[in-house]
Amino acid sequence: MENKTGKYFKYAIGEIILVVIGILIALSINNWNENRKDRIKETAILKELNKDFNNNLLQFENVKTVHSNSLKSAEKFKMYINHSDVLAVKDSIAKYYFLAFNGVSYNPSNGVVESLISSGDYQLIKNDTLRNYLISWKDVLLDYLEEEEVSRKLWSEKIEPFIIESGDFANLASPKNFKLITTDQFKNLTERHIFYLKNIMRSIESEPLQYYLNEIVRLTK
Repeated sequence: MENKTGKYFKYAIGEIILVVIGILIALSINNWNENRKDRIKETAILKELNKDFNNNLLQFENVKTVHSNSLKSAEKFKMYINHSDVLAVKDSIAKYYFLAFNGVSYNPSNGVVESLISSGDYQLIKNDTLRNYLISWKDVLLDYLEEEEVSRKLWSEKIEPFIIESGDFANLASPKNFKLITTDQFKNLTERHIFYLKNIMRSIESEPLQYYLNEIVRLTK
């Protein structure tokens, strides 16, 4: 009886060990499979991010060029409206007016980033640096957009209403417009416009927005 009992316990222990090994193997296979699914999903996420941020970077480069050209044109426009004989340089004034007040806004695509943050799927991204860039992207973007918003408000709330009230949009060569641009009020508005454009360019050069764009593109390749 003792011999049979001993064999039974050995058999039971063996069965338990086999069951435990089976469970561990199943868990290992399940973990491997889940990890494989996560990596497939991460690859798809990186591909979408790379596409979005390549487009965002390209758009930003274009916006930067427009702002830079607007600033240069605004400074020339200011020089011509301060000319002793405005009518003598009216062609230059007309040329630089369009470029000086050529408003543009940066509107990047944020759908993929916002979806990742709200769903928590950004945690699937293994690269810690990239995850941190994505989490802080919105704040960095908003810091830059504030500068554009200030400039846009100057146009929509001050400059455009002033031209509507005292100038002539239908006929830019109208004497009313040449009288308007030589007023102290319009010259002051032009000064503020230049000041805000300089702030935008300073923001582009000193703040990390473009760095984030380049890094996110690089890290999602």
